[in-house]
Amino acid sequence: MKQKKYTLRPLELWNPSAIEKWLEDEAARGWQLADCGRVLATFRAVAPETYRVRLQPQRSETPEARRERGETCRELGWDCTAVITGDDDYDCEVFYCNDPSAPELDTDPVARGWAWEKPLRHSWRVAWVVLGLLVVLPLVKAVCPGQSALDYLLNENLFWLLWLAGLYLLGIVMLRRLWYLRRMRRQLAAGMVPDPGNWRRDRRWQQTVIVLFLVCWGMRLACIAAPLWRTEPDVASLPYTAPTALAEGTDKEYWEFEIDNYIYRSTALAPARSGSQFRGRQGECVRNAADRLRFTSLAKALYRERAADFQRDHPDAAETAVEYDAFDEALLLAEGDEQLFLARKGTVVYALWVDFPVNLSGSIEHAAASLAALQ
Repeated sequence: MKQKKYTLRPLELWNPSAIEKWLEDEAARGWQLADCGRVLATFRAVAPETYRVRLQPQRSETPEARRERGETCRELGWDCTAVITGDDDYDCEVFYCNDPSAPELDTDPVARGWAWEKPLRHSWRVAWVVLGLLVVLPLVKAVCPGQSALDYLLNENLFWLLWLAGLYLLGIVMLRRLWYLRRMRRQLAAGMVPDPGNWRRDRRWQQTVIVLFLVCWGMRLACIAAPLWRTEPDVASLPYTAPTALAEGTDKEYWEFEIDNYIYRSTALAPARSGSQFRGRQGECVRNAADRLRFTSLAKALYRERAADFQRDHPDAAETAVEYDAFDEALLLAEGDEQLFLARKGTVVYALWVDFPVNLSGSIEHAAASLAALQ
């Protein structure tokens, strides 16, 4: 017979009566708690027997005082076998007693209520703080400028949905905690022994919560590690216009451009995203952005968003529809020297920005040929 076994963290510390019932059930099966962290609980094998189990919040005291208190408890028939590490800056000592004639560890229900009031009040405050943050953070994200929701979705590889699910689950955990804490504090204030409720159901719930949070962290780590196994980018498969091609046949033919920025990404919803920015010696700017997305609906949404962004920054921009068989939709927006050529073919979206006077017709033909070759 094995001498140790491991299981997921049983229940939350703000429900000590349920933990006591669970540990008594394990003791009747021949397992006694030896250690309990924030995720795993360790049991050692003992002779199956009927035990009473009681939890007490760990006190702030010197090692000598704790040792003396432990000896006193053992004389009364209670042995502290483990300490459960808490989630809210307090731990709990676990006492076992197999002597049915031994007095209760806490003979005064009022004193028991006083002992638990501070940690339970702390758990109450933590739950309200977490719920407040869960409400405030989305509002801050909504009012702060930055990535659009679509860009965030494409760049974050769908794992943002996992984070949202984790935050939603955390909110449910905190609301549930507040509900049960309110009931338990009232029972202790009335001198009653808190009702453990259905501890088996509560234990299944806590184990499910732990597994789901571990899955969230595991998927996030996989997202971080994904670039290590990423293959070389297939940049040639995306449309691209070189600055020198724009300047051909103009008085800027001999102007020199230097690359200012380049980025390539590959995610689940956007298998290939490339962007480049070039700067001329007189400050001219040329930007290319090409995206191959997983779904046509996402490509349409990105196409509309980029057109809307340019029109928002340039409200007087003239819009010209571009008719090419190679495009599903395309347009040219221009206000002064600022121009945007935008095209979509299937799941590929291509955008070209320039901020100096130049005829983009050659670039349009080049993009049409590139997009036609991709299909």
